[in-house]
Amino acid sequence: MSSLEKFLNVISDFNFEKLNPLYKGFFVMLFFTVFISTCSYFSNDTRISKDAYRRMFHNNFSGLIVKKYRDKHNHMSPTFKLKDSSKINGYYTAWEKAEIGDSILKKVNSRFVKIFKKDTTIVIDMNVEFKYHDTIPENEK
Repeated sequence: MSSLEKFLNVISDFNFEKLNPLYKGFFVMLFFTVFISTCSYFSNDTRISKDAYRRMFHNNFSGLIVKKYRDKHNHMSPTFKLKDSSKINGYYTAWEKAEIGDSILKKVNSRFVKIFKKDTTIVIDMNVEFKYHDTIPENEK
């Protein structure tokens, strides 16, 4: 009998009822801790995405991209520096498609970002960027 088969037999013969009550309590607490942590993590992820979507929805920017980089001081978020020295942070989809020399436009209360290249215009729907956009009404104030 191989060691793997022995290990699988030990696992299959395990009886929770015969376990010391102290260990039972430990495993139960461990299970609930993992469960609560997992629920908390995913609800926090939703909240962060909702907040970011709200901020994005009310942003207004336009200009010529003169620099494209990852901001070391802001968790390596994708960043554009515009000709007027303003910065745009955190739009991965736009950052992947835009290049230095392109113009970028985002109007207030719009979810669309437009990238104007020399020969074409790319329109990006920011609902693709944010996971939980469907839980936020766009006309919310």
